[in-house]
Amino acid sequence: MEKNKNGTKNSNKTLQDEIQGAVETQCDVRDAVRRITLKALSEGKLDSEEIRQVASAVVKGAGLGAESHGAAAGNVLSKAVSGLDDALSAVAEASKLALQEAAGHINNFSKEDFKQATDDLLALEEMYLDTLKQVGKEMDETLAATLKGLLAHARHSGTLVGRHAREIVELLTRDLGETLNETVSAGSESTLKVTVQLAHAAAGFLDGIAQTLDDKLEKPTKK
Repeated sequence: MEKNKNGTKNSNKTLQDEIQGAVETQCDVRDAVRRITLKALSEGKLDSEEIRQVASAVVKGAGLGAESHGAAAGNVLSKAVSGLDDALSAVAEASKLALQEAAGHINNFSKEDFKQATDDLLALEEMYLDTLKQVGKEMDETLAATLKGLLAHARHSGTLVGRHAREIVELLTRDLGETLNETVSAGSESTLKVTVQLAHAAAGFLDGIAQTLDDKLEKPTKK
């Protein structure tokens, strides 16, 4: 267990360093953060704890990288945070695909499983906002103020991941809600097993989504 904890800690530090380097050197900070975040998430399993740890490493790395931009640091950090929002929106899309597949292929996929999965989807936005709040406490005054401003704006106007998650849950509830089984007798043990399956499946879908987004961006625009 200790080995796994150390491995996760090292992995998050590597991600933080990679984000810091990208924010310091890349012209399109938002896209660079999105790409790196999606790569990190698709290599694991998309459970709540892993997503939270990745998001925290991304914001910490972005803050460290933004410091090198002097007076423009706040603006650069804002772009980096938008890249994280983009990545989490893609996570919501991957989770949707995993849920749709599960409803058709996992035996005894129940309404309880569905509720847990959609609750996790809706929690993505609050996790994102809480990460901004918590990491902001560790930053210097200027960057902390930037994150505080971004947090206030996001709570007032919403986020990309929040809007997308709500749209997905509405769609899935309409399309799948009436076709699912009632709660199975295995209860929480069964739901946990399904949650793990969904997390692994979503990571696979996320890798495909990331590749599709990259391909679209790399293709020249036809005139």
